[in-house]
Amino acid sequence: MAITKILSKNMRLDRLIRYIQNPDKTDDEVFTYCQYCDPKAAARQMRATKERYGKTDGIQAFHIIQSFAPGEITPELAHELGIRFIREHLSDYEAVLGTHVDKGHIHNHIAINSVSFKTGKKYHSTAQSYYQQIRKISDRLCREHGLSVVMETDGKAISYAEWKLHQAGLLTLREMFDQDVEECLSQAMDLGGFYALMEDYGYTVRHHGSYPSFIPDGYSHPYRIKRKGKTWTEDDIKRFIDHAMTDPTFEVIMPKAQKAFVPYGKQHGFRALYVSWMYVLGFIGQGKRTQYPRVNFKELKRFEQYKAQAAFLDRNKIDTASQLREKMDEINKTVETLTKSRIIWNSKKKRRKELYAALSAVEHLQDVSELYTKGVSGVEEDYRRYLETERKLEGVDLEALKAERNEVYEKVASINVEIRDCRKELRLCEQILADSPKIEQQLSEEVERERDPEKEEMW
Repeated sequence: MAITKILSKNMRLDRLIRYIQNPDKTDDEVFTYCQYCDPKAAARQMRATKERYGKTDGIQAFHIIQSFAPGEITPELAHELGIRFIREHLSDYEAVLGTHVDKGHIHNHIAINSVSFKTGKKYHSTAQSYYQQIRKISDRLCREHGLSVVMETDGKAISYAEWKLHQAGLLTLREMFDQDVEECLSQAMDLGGFYALMEDYGYTVRHHGSYPSFIPDGYSHPYRIKRKGKTWTEDDIKRFIDHAMTDPTFEVIMPKAQKAFVPYGKQHGFRALYVSWMYVLGFIGQGKRTQYPRVNFKELKRFEQYKAQAAFLDRNKIDTASQLREKMDEINKTVETLTKSRIIWNSKKKRRKELYAALSAVEHLQDVSELYTKGVSGVEEDYRRYLETERKLEGVDLEALKAERNEVYEKVASINVEIRDCRKELRLCEQILADSPKIEQQLSEEVERERDPEKEEMW
């Protein structure tokens, strides 16, 4: 599938072109091409064109990326299509092409001079030019070589294969995935059980972590869980499962900002510093403030960050830099311990991977066995797979294996959450060390303004 996008660039031309021609990505520059410019002097020649027409300001270049589905195209054909695209769509512009073949998905990078060397006209990129020229030409070239393209349905881009399914009144892979997720969410008792159910439904868990993804059996493209426009994290899945059992109408929503940090007790050091700064920002203090805080709007926008830092300091009773560094050492040791634990659980998961996969396959192909018994044709290959995986599980306690698998997945997921939380706290510590001197300086300036109002600046 060819997916195209265009980006405007104000960066130095030589940097963009150097990236596009990178020998490590283009097989020692075998898959590079230049139109109306020399490969070694392309950036200099493009600048000369701008100077000749007096158009050196604004956008310096446009960057077109043309990506192909993994395993669908050869580097030679991708490079040929890139050259044909340039000659057809960019006949009046200097352009540099690099076909990057260092990753699993082959893709073309094209840098276009923003000024035509023939006419002096600037290249204009609009939604209309994208769909009627860039996308149209790319799709036509792909169809000529039997490659899949992106189609449109209900205003959304989908692959040609999915478009054909829509035309036949059938569900697309995305729609089937969404339905299976709903089913598994309604049945799961915990996060590990949800992962196990998804495997039972024929999906491979590709990624545990912040945003889990799943690959349907027989396909290579992973899908993430999306509901009402929000991509779900593991925490969203857990919250939904925890609440759905008692409240069927529960919906996961974006967490709202917490109330402003309110100090209590006697504060010292860092905590006193942050409490004072929160007061200056106008978010804590008795009664309604009668004037705007005397800080710039950039600082006001960072309030959420300051609030999180202040809450962390208060929660851990940290007042000095040495206490903060001790806390960082403690967190780093926790991360090290958790990482070792995760290695142990992942090793167990790896050792039992074949059995877990067989268990999921047997559960997933259970219906195939019944269909084959009834004489339904077309399921012979799947039935053969069913028998092979069933033999692997001979003598195995399936219920115990299923419980073990759920425990392993749940443990790996929970450790990942703990490691993420620790790393968030480490980032907070680093931000506090970096921000506290600036806050102290700004507070000093505020005190000076309080003492001498004539020094106050209007803003």
